[in-house]
Amino acid sequence: MVEQLKFIVEQLKRPPFNRNHYNILTFDNLTNNQLLQVLTDVFAVVDPYDPSHKIDIRDEEPEKTAARHMNTLKMLGYRPKLDTDVNTFRQDLVSGGKNVVFPILQWLLEKLPEHKERAYLGRYLSKIDVPTEFLSDTEIAEQYDRYDELMEEFKEVHREFKDLTSTPHTIDDLRRDIKQLEDEKETLEKRLERQKTRVQKVPAAQIELAKNYRKEVEKEEKLNTMKHDLNNVINQLEQKTQRLERQVADQRSSSVDQSPDGIMKRMEEENQVNSYLVTEKFPKELNQMKMKLRYYEEVATNKALGQTELANYRAKISELNSVINKFHEKRVLAKDPTADNLAVFRQQALIVARRKEQTAERLTQLRAENDALEKQFGRTLPMGHSGSSSMAKGSSHVPEGEEFQRYVNMLRSKSNAYKRKRQEINDMTAELQLLKRTEELLKEEVEQIKSRMSMEERKHGIEGYFSTQERLEELSTLKMEQDELKGKTLDEITALIKTLNGRISSKKAELDPILKEVKPLRAKVQELRNEYEAKKSKYDALNANFESSRSTLESEVRGFYEEQYAQESRFHTLKAQMLINAVLLKRANDETSSYMSADKATKSYREQLNKQISSTEARIKANREKQKVTKDVQIDGTRQLKYWRDLLRMMELKRKLATGEL
Repeated sequence: MVEQLKFIVEQLKRPPFNRNHYNILTFDNLTNNQLLQVLTDVFAVVDPYDPSHKIDIRDEEPEKTAARHMNTLKMLGYRPKLDTDVNTFRQDLVSGGKNVVFPILQWLLEKLPEHKERAYLGRYLSKIDVPTEFLSDTEIAEQYDRYDELMEEFKEVHREFKDLTSTPHTIDDLRRDIKQLEDEKETLEKRLERQKTRVQKVPAAQIELAKNYRKEVEKEEKLNTMKHDLNNVINQLEQKTQRLERQVADQRSSSVDQSPDGIMKRMEEENQVNSYLVTEKFPKELNQMKMKLRYYEEVATNKALGQTELANYRAKISELNSVINKFHEKRVLAKDPTADNLAVFRQQALIVARRKEQTAERLTQLRAENDALEKQFGRTLPMGHSGSSSMAKGSSHVPEGEEFQRYVNMLRSKSNAYKRKRQEINDMTAELQLLKRTEELLKEEVEQIKSRMSMEERKHGIEGYFSTQERLEELSTLKMEQDELKGKTLDEITALIKTLNGRISSKKAELDPILKEVKPLRAKVQELRNEYEAKKSKYDALNANFESSRSTLESEVRGFYEEQYAQESRFHTLKAQMLINAVLLKRANDETSSYMSADKATKSYREQLNKQISSTEARIKANREKQKVTKDVQIDGTRQLKYWRDLLRMMELKRKLATGEL
């Protein structure tokens, strides 16, 4: 156990997990949910293409987590120990038990690259099971064949990839291969040139004949390929026809000697059996399971019982059982055996009920075996029908020789076993029907006797005595069952406590050597911690000095950089100013030379500017004259507008005087 934990912790500390905070003690103290989370993280590394593993299990339902873990383990091919019960394994995996999670983690981490490859291949090589009746459809059968071909092609490509990656290739080998290929290329080019020279000497008619011959050969190859494909299709259709004929023969053989009355009778019998199971057997078992569950919940919620408390409870149970036995003996002694006319019928009814329950249990077991055989045969058969399984579902492989003989013997043995189980089921069904009829007759007789007893009770004035006695017997039986169940529950609790104590003692025994190893390690850890603290304080002091000096140097370097940037900007500004001044100086020199020269063909800038100034002044003078004329015109126009407005006002007043509006 310790070696297993040590291996798991060491592997989890390595990449890609990098769980450096784990040690043996912390990992062993993880809760069940934390272990399931670690298992999910390992699955995420093994199968990185599946996003369902990259999840926090607290956000996922426990049923989905268990189903996901079971599917992944099935795909990776994990097999628990031979002495492990499947149901116990599933329950421990759902709850995150250490006895299940630790071996799984060890198995995964021992061969991590192989499991990664298996998970990668499992995504593409997990074959889909298609029922045989669906494969009778031509399109579905073709798609399924194509699916098999692609799967085989993927296997071949992956095998070639593995061969290429497993073969080491050095640079010298590659260069040697390239050189060899270049030599072969040169050789082929020389041979091609020789063939071209030889072909040029051959007449065109012969070349045409050779060309036609090559076309005919290619055509013949294509026809042979088509012939081969058609033969394959014919073989598949023949196999399909044979399969369908066998199915028809099975259906015909299963429907021989079955009249409508027989079918109706068999259906009524099955209906009665199913109604008994649904209305009587299953509810009773469900109530018992609920009662046990309630007791278990009470036990789980209550605190753990000690040995003294268990001894007290056992003493109380034995005392109550002795009191019940005394009451039962008194009732038996006080009861007159001759007065109870229904004792025989009660005993017979009890026997019939027990046989009925046993028959129902046997029927359930046979049905479960029948379902398992039907699944093993590869198809689902209806109740009451029999037949042999078909050979292969859509596969082109046909067994021959000894393999075919073994296959036939296997089918014959399975068919015989199925027929034997089917006969047992029929016998048990018939016996169950007989018992049900007997029970009905006994119930009718009991009802008649009860009616007579009630009449006698009314005559003698003790009405209700029989029903009260039956009620007391039922309560006594129920009390005995409850006491027996309580005794079993206490025994189970005692066994559970013993088991837990044994596990605790074994854990303590396992931890004792580890604790002994841990004690000197703790002292060493304390020494290392003190040394670490001293060196850390020294490091902090040196680091503070270094940081202060570094900040000073950084500020100085920053000032130097700023000064450099300022000088560079000033340098570029002065350089640009020098260029501008050089251009202006050149222009001034050119102006002076052109002004002082006797050649008047090229005018100087001074003359050009003086000419522009004179022309601009002339335009300004003309614009001023225009402005003056425009102002005079504007004044005259304003005056005339005022005159017209006064005239309009006078005419309006005259109109009003003439009309008498004023």
